[in-house]
Amino acid sequence: MPYENYYYAVHRYEDVKQVFGDAENFSSSVIPTHKSPFFVLMDGEDHKRIRSVVALVFSQKNVLKWERSIEATIKRITENFIKTGNGDIFEAWADPIPLATLSVLFGLATDKNALIKLHSDAIAINRALFVTGGTGPRRKNSPNWPEKFSISWSLLKNIPKLFKLRKLIGNEGMKELKLMTSMVDKKIETPRPNFNHIPQGIEPMLDMIIAFAEKLKAAEQQNANDENPLSVFNDHIKKGDVSFVEMVMAGAFILFAGYETTTSLLSNCFVHLARNKELFNELKAYPEKLEDFIEESLRYYTPVGRFLRRANNDVEIAGKTIPKNTIVIVMPGAANTDPEKFENGCVFDMNRENSRQHLSFGKGAHFCIGASLARMQVRIALQELLNSAREISIDESQGMEMVTDRDNGIFRYESVRFKVTSYQDKVTSDQ
Repeated sequence: MPYENYYYAVHRYEDVKQVFGDAENFSSSVIPTHKSPFFVLMDGEDHKRIRSVVALVFSQKNVLKWERSIEATIKRITENFIKTGNGDIFEAWADPIPLATLSVLFGLATDKNALIKLHSDAIAINRALFVTGGTGPRRKNSPNWPEKFSISWSLLKNIPKLFKLRKLIGNEGMKELKLMTSMVDKKIETPRPNFNHIPQGIEPMLDMIIAFAEKLKAAEQQNANDENPLSVFNDHIKKGDVSFVEMVMAGAFILFAGYETTTSLLSNCFVHLARNKELFNELKAYPEKLEDFIEESLRYYTPVGRFLRRANNDVEIAGKTIPKNTIVIVMPGAANTDPEKFENGCVFDMNRENSRQHLSFGKGAHFCIGASLARMQVRIALQELLNSAREISIDESQGMEMVTDRDNGIFRYESVRFKVTSYQDKVTSDQ
């Protein structure tokens, strides 16, 4: 049986750490296009070049410049969440916080309808286009005729938007986009999309690319201030460090894929505190323990439990040779509970001494670029919740479903009905 029919799963802590840290032998370019559309799926100099620009925006130093604006946005959303009292945690709190934060950074609308559309578009794009390997039955190598027709029809319907995009990025930009979507070697085994989802993802992807391209153009004309992320992008475009299309695709990627980690962490933290009233009250009494709680939550509830790499060479891991070009499923979620690294790793322990050694944000060249921002958002949101909520609970009778896939390895409950009682509610009832 040829090696292409095998995927190798790496799950021990030291092995996962080795794969994350060895970009030379384990490539992030799992889909062999002429040029990856997203910098996280690039290797080598291209990845380093684009990431270095994006990193300027999401560095801890720059994130701190935006802390007041981010804090005001998160506090507003959390206050409304607590006032609402009950509902779906994702609609009311876990999705709006990271989506609004990114929208603030990039100058996008933050009203409720805009955030709902952004979330809906992001889900459609993730399902259709950003495939990082599912764990279900193997999918077809190519779409059948009905699926091809549906994809073609979706493209035809969006011809006006394609023309609009062409006007924004020019002919050279369209050629660059074509390189990002055309395969170099179709014989190499690749993660396979669900072709039924692709038609639903085309329009949202075009909307997001166009919106970000328009914002980038507008920032250039308005000479936005140096702290504006779009100005950072434009400065490096002018210097020739990156292309306009590379920055548009980087921005689009951040918008549709850069918030789900924070969403998952927020929802998992809420569920854990709702199920552990003593811990909730302990954090209220000792807020200095909040960061330890967040780090242990990152370890225990790894927000993204799986990533993919491709072996560039024959490589030995744990005494097993992984052949060149084989897809490797890297499982930080499993690594974070490895008993050889974390004693009683399947037990949540906020006082664990080595919680911060988790691999939830990866390691090495592809360490999560938004880690500082994610931690900041969750810290502010949980602190506001602890300050304002007297009690929190969840309705487990509604059939809470744990999602461990959706092709991007997320780990969280997909639907959570919450109830929050504020101190103001208690005062009102006492009167």
